[in-house]
This record gives sequence, structure tokens and C-alpha cells, in this order.
Amino acid sequence: MSSKSLRRKKLIEVAKFIIIFNLLSIPMYAVLYFNLSLDPLREFLAFLTTKFLNVLSIDALQENSFVNILANNQLLKIDISFDSTGWKTLYALFALTVATPKRKMKGKAKFLAIGLPALFIINFLRIATTILVAVNYGFKYFEVVHIFLWREGLIAAVVLIWYLWLRQRVK
Repeated sequence: MSSKSLRRKKLIEVAKFIIIFNLLSIPMYAVLYFNLSLDPLREFLAFLTTKFLNVLSIDALQENSFVNILANNQLLKIDISFDSTGWKTLYALFALTVATPKRKMKGKAKFLAIGLPALFIINFLRIATTILVAVNYGFKYFEVVHIFLWREGLIAAVVLIWYLWLRQRVK
């Protein structure tokens, strides 16, 4: 095969990836447009976070999707919003995986069965550590940790998990 036809084949492969990935973004934009939310997921993360904080001897109570913390004689109400669930990063990993060419669906499904729970756990740790920093060092650091450190950290985690999967032998 000539280098020109090989280059053309690779370009077609990249174009297919971009088209599929963009088509898969439509459901995400629909969720955003219609302002949909998955309250049971929010409440589950609030439950996990509350129990985790309790294990660390932090006085926390769950109230629906809120984690209420009594710290320094002050009640802090932290809302586990729909965005805080990490649904966009989970969906991004799903879309990247499905759009990836030269991989069988069985291999993609196996990867997603490991990658999505790993990303969910990373997001849970994002929530927990952000709250721990705020409780231990003051809520003035909450936004810095939440937005600047962890938002980019979660994006990096998606790309890293996907990249590590791509480096494996094609299956």
C-alpha cells in the first residue's frame, strides 16, 4: 500500500471518529438543554460522601442530595449537584470509547466495565477531598479546590484512562 493511500485511510478513520464522537454528543446536549437531572445519583453520592466523612469522625448528615456538616459551630450545606456527579466525564469516556475505531464492541464493553467505575470513584474522591479541604482549612479554599484543581483533574483522568486503553494491543 502506498504512503498516499495509507494516509488517506488514516484520514478516513479520523473523520469517522470525529463524526461518531460528535453524534454521540447530541444526547449530552439534550440533557443540558432540557436541564435534566438524575436525583437518585445525586442522593447516592451524598450518601457515600456522608458515610465517608462519618468514618473520618466528621459530623455529617445527608439530607436528600445535600451533605450537611457541623464544623466550627457552623452548619455547612453542600449540594451534590447534577454536575458534581461527574456524569459529563462518564459520558465523555463512553463516547470516546464507542467512537474509537479498530476496536471490537466486546473489547469496548470490557474496558467501559472497568473505566466507568474507576472514573466514578475518582469523582467521589474529588467530592470528598474538596469537602475535607474546606472543613480542615476553611471554605475560602472550597472553590479553588473544586474548580481549578479538580475540574481539570477530572478531564485529565478521562483522557489518561482512555489513552491507557488505546495503548493496549488492538483487540
